[in-house]
This record gives sequence, C-alpha cells and structure tokens, in this order.
Amino acid sequence: MSGDGVVAHNRRTYIAENVDATRTHLNVEYCYMPIEDAYHQLFDEAQAEYNAKQKRADREIPDYYEHVKKSGKGKLFYEVVVQFGDLHDCGLGSVNWNTAKSMLDNYMREFEQRNPNLKVFNAVMHLDESTPHLHIDFVPMAHKGQRGLSLKNSMSGALREQGFFSSNKMQNEWTSWSESERSYM
Repeated sequence: MSGDGVVAHNRRTYIAENVDATRTHLNVEYCYMPIEDAYHQLFDEAQAEYNAKQKRADREIPDYYEHVKKSGKGKLFYEVVVQFGDLHDCGLGSVNWNTAKSMLDNYMREFEQRNPNLKVFNAVMHLDESTPHLHIDFVPMAHKGQRGLSLKNSMSGALREQGFFSSNKMQNEWTSWSESERSYM
C-alpha cells in the first residue's frame, strides 16, 4: 500500500484510536531524519552545481526542498506500508505474530540494498496495533534528468534507473516495482 504518509503518526508524535499506547515502546524505529535535513543531505551538491551554471539569479534554486514543495509537481516523499497477512492470521496473539514481525524486519533491513534510488529518511515497524506492519518513508532520486538538477526528486526516474519500465498505462514503473517487491516478500 502506498499513501501520502504522516510521519508524526508513524513516529507516534500523536496516538490514533487504533493504537494501544501501552505497547508503543515495542515499536522498532529503523531510522529517522527530518525531511528537510534529508533533502539537504541528498540534493545540496546537485543544487550548488545547478546554481553555479545559471547566468540569471532568478533561475537559481535557493532551497530544493522548498522548490519541490511549492512546485506542485510530484511529492516531497513517498510512503509504503508493508504487512504480511491480516488481523486473523498474523494479528496480536496469533501463532504467526512473531513470524510476521521477523519477516518485516528482514524486509526492512534489505530495502535500501534492493532500492538504491529510494532514500529512506523514516522507517518504523508498528507493534502497537492489531498487526505488525512497516511504514517506510523515502525520497526518490533520479540521476539522469535532461533539465534542471543532475540529481532530482523523481519517482518514475528513480524506478527506471533501477530497471523498472512502463509498458502501458496499467503497467507503469510503480506497478512493476510493486510487483517486484511483492515477489521478494
């Protein structure tokens, strides 16, 4: 599943109705970096190179995070939610709870190796809800842009660089990548 992502929920800055707050301490936080810091770490060098080539000051990009945010083109980050089974076969108290938890842990530990162009800035395994599941928040990075920065936020570009292509409207890069991840699972 993919969604807009709510980092505050994932990090339990606030507790939703479906969360058992007495189990929140069991959650596993794999990594966290404020998204603005992640953008600086990932894109500042490409931004500086781009700005150095500009002859007009009005074409310079002072902050790539703000540039993407204001552009309305694309998303600042993407989130995938990964879960094995459901409430009935992997839910709390089931015989598969620990197996699902272990499989999710393995999946997360190898995510960036399989997906070098998807830079994770926040990843959490929730164990305080009905079923164990992961929230993985990442910024897609594409290196082969024709215009603009030499490195930019582009999901389709990032996935194409990883070998996933669009063959038609129904089988785009995201669909191909999702199928590959499900197969890995």
